[in-house]
Amino acid sequence: MKRAALLALLSLAAYAASAGQRSDYSQEWPLRLARADGGAFRVVLSEAIYRAAQDRDLADIEVFNAAGESLPAALLGPEGASAQEWPRELLDLPWFLLPPLRPGEVDSDWNLRTERDAQGRVLRVEASVTPAAAAEPARELLLDLSQVQIPLAALRLVWADDVPAFRTSVTLSASDDLQHWNTLGNGVIADLRNGPLRMRRDQLEIGRERGFRYLRVTATTSALPPLQAVRAETAPPPPEPEWRWLSLVAEQRQEGERVYYVYRTGARIPAQQLDVKIGGSNSVATWTVRSRDIDTRPWTSRAGPWTGYRVATGDAVESSIPQHLNATTRDREWRVDAAPTPNTPPSLVLGYRPEVLVFLAQGEGPYSIAAGSAKTQRRDAPITALLDALRRRHGADWNPYPAIPESSRTISGEAALVPPPKQREPDWRNVLLWFVLVAATLLVVAMALRLLKSEDS
Repeated sequence: MKRAALLALLSLAAYAASAGQRSDYSQEWPLRLARADGGAFRVVLSEAIYRAAQDRDLADIEVFNAAGESLPAALLGPEGASAQEWPRELLDLPWFLLPPLRPGEVDSDWNLRTERDAQGRVLRVEASVTPAAAAEPARELLLDLSQVQIPLAALRLVWADDVPAFRTSVTLSASDDLQHWNTLGNGVIADLRNGPLRMRRDQLEIGRERGFRYLRVTATTSALPPLQAVRAETAPPPPEPEWRWLSLVAEQRQEGERVYYVYRTGARIPAQQLDVKIGGSNSVATWTVRSRDIDTRPWTSRAGPWTGYRVATGDAVESSIPQHLNATTRDREWRVDAAPTPNTPPSLVLGYRPEVLVFLAQGEGPYSIAAGSAKTQRRDAPITALLDALRRRHGADWNPYPAIPESSRTISGEAALVPPPKQREPDWRNVLLWFVLVAATLLVVAMALRLLKSEDS
């Protein structure tokens, strides 16, 4: 096992030595890692990455570290490397206790006395209160999320272990401007005791309704406990869809009296299913679908002829099922023939399961995945052998951790998609002529040496 892992690592080093340069690529996507020390990670390819890739085999996709060094990576199928669970992370949030309102005051009064910087970060909350109100325990808590860029799942309130037992209902509200608030929901926080037993509830679910910059926690039945900190629990990424669908718009063509439709994907997706749809309530037609990679290649039959239909009866809709392809294809041009010709151009829908690029983290982050190049190609590292070795050591359930692509950035843009100039092929006639001349010269020299030798003798 150790020998196999060592051989895999040596192979990875050899592959890294022959890798491409970051400047050879058109675009890149910074990667958000599930954990900094994960070691091996998997990137589920997004539609944007598929669109940037030019190579039919997706060889123009690589992962780089902060120093611009290419990392050992390999492209695997959707089932090739499942991911470890995304670990929950806790973030400390800036928080402010709000003084009790005086009789007749409204919420907007303290909103107008908050001080924020240009990025929306709350610097200070000021309010003038009566001495009687100032002596009352706080019932409202303002949380500043303006600098948090990742989705959150829940809040955790931290208080000391020696606080008196309590139970209070709370309301959670959200705002983007500290003046207009929307209620997200209600919850309960509690710290109850029964002899040696203790029940502590310190978590409030946020949910995924929308993004927001500020939160307010309002105690409705009793005061909040004396707080030591407020932390946010990050939300895991949404589950990866089993299938993704790409809908294409038709371009109508005609050959004689025959009408057909052409579609261009613009993405190197691994299409495995397809369907043809017509707008409107009811439709029926016989479809035949073909594809090719570029317009100089002949068309290859992919599906059909089959009868596609859609029939709506009241609230129920009956429709034909998508067609499974005999082989996965990354063709970028598709053709649909219909009988009879529909009144409106149909849309072609391609179904695919996204592949994953598994890479080994080396050097300092942040890491990024780059795609789109006519100048270099990734050589797949023996990642599968390394994964097998690690699973034999850590158990069959061990898997790489997720790495999520974020917003794209341009590296070399369109310049990376221009092929390098071809080297001139040698003129073999000149080479042959020079070979004959050199051979003749050597022959003449040899004959002269023989004559000189015979004369001396």
